[in-house]
Amino acid sequence: MEYYNLAFFHTVLAVGFLTLYSVLKRANGWYYSIKFSSKKYIIPPGEMGWPFIGNTLFFFSFAGDNGSFLSYFFTRFGPGGMYKAHIFGKPSIILTKPETIRKILMDEENIDRGMPEYISKLAGVTNSIEEDKRIRRSIAPIKSHGLLSDYFDCINDIVKTTFEKYAATEEPFEFLTEMRKPTFEVFMRILIGGEVAKELFHAVFKENNLLMSGAHSLPINIPGFAYNKAIKARRELVKIFQQILEERKAMIAKDKAMLKSNIIDMMLDTQDDDDNEGKGLSDEKIINMLIFASFGGYDPVALMATKAIMHLEKHPEFLHKAKEEQEDIVKRRPSSNVGLNFDEIRQMKYLSKVINETLRIASIKTIFLKDTNTPYNINGYTIPKGWKFVALIWNIHMDPDIYVKPEEFNPSRWDDLETKPGCFLPFSIGPRMCPGSNLARLEISVILHYFLLYYRLEQLNPDIKTDPPENCLVRFKKLSA
Repeated sequence: MEYYNLAFFHTVLAVGFLTLYSVLKRANGWYYSIKFSSKKYIIPPGEMGWPFIGNTLFFFSFAGDNGSFLSYFFTRFGPGGMYKAHIFGKPSIILTKPETIRKILMDEENIDRGMPEYISKLAGVTNSIEEDKRIRRSIAPIKSHGLLSDYFDCINDIVKTTFEKYAATEEPFEFLTEMRKPTFEVFMRILIGGEVAKELFHAVFKENNLLMSGAHSLPINIPGFAYNKAIKARRELVKIFQQILEERKAMIAKDKAMLKSNIIDMMLDTQDDDDNEGKGLSDEKIINMLIFASFGGYDPVALMATKAIMHLEKHPEFLHKAKEEQEDIVKRRPSSNVGLNFDEIRQMKYLSKVINETLRIASIKTIFLKDTNTPYNINGYTIPKGWKFVALIWNIHMDPDIYVKPEEFNPSRWDDLETKPGCFLPFSIGPRMCPGSNLARLEISVILHYFLLYYRLEQLNPDIKTDPPENCLVRFKKLSA
């Protein structure tokens, strides 16, 4: 009898657990279904996950494998392209179709920047349309042909010096970790102008890496966790940038005719729309904008350049073709020119395709986050105000209907490929397109030029996949003349 009672107890316990699990898993969905049951809201199918945390842990569990994450929604709710979820602390709509994503990214009036609150706290900026426009306006000049030409010499010198240093050492190094240093040096030179003192470089580089690590981690503000370290790093960056800002203002006061070509000068020259007296931006706003600029100012460039080199090393036929183009450019170079110049970048037609292909594959983890600031009508649905749009690029850049054999690295696909608007989004699109996109392409072009002509990798752990390359140990080998 005791045996049957025990078995019955275990059965009841199991049924109770499964019932509780089922209820909790659906509770979030029920809550939002009741809250937005009004006929004025029509919400796509999907799953809202657990109370409080929603689908966030489920999303992070895929470690950036957005294809597997999306396949869960495709399988359960069909290929509609819009799915409700609860990610980053907010009810959300996942977007996967090019035309839908394009509409959201192009809308400046009804859609705010959707940075999660914990990242916004690190960046020091809000999601408002006005602040987004102010940041873009203050650094918009870096897109100009004139300033890109001015930045070229800086980029060229840093890349040449860095690669010579790599080749001079016999010690293996983590490729991506080291590639972050020259791209960060370029960023700092563009940020503050002129040479950057070693002590300053290392201090900002250290704190900025902690900041970036925390931004890509769960927001656990407990000592020892990455997010807590990022908050402390931000405090240190505020102190450093305050000192830089004061020094720069003192220099400008002494020489008011000083050429203004770095980001700090551009920000100091920007009028504050929040100030009715037409004054410039406060130190606090400038520092917050500088920290925010660092989020995309160097790390993506290092990542794309690293992946481009590793893809080319794995595909000798594309490496050979890219190298031939660079050799032809050198042969056409007048004898009076001693090295690479800015105008030659435009001649790198095939290299541009290599960069496009790298951006296509490497940006499949890219996510664009936007918030609705009003009830929003799209594709027959009405999304409530305050919900988040989560645009996942994986489904576009890996769509076989757009890119034949999308999993393959093939720069030659761009020979006659004409993508429709919204089908190639490494830097977003429209008025919110990354203002540093041209600068990023310029940096990557210079890096690949010198690598293709003069260097090769010796990879010491070839089993490491191209994505991610964080732990890839290499030596740089200089090619014989």
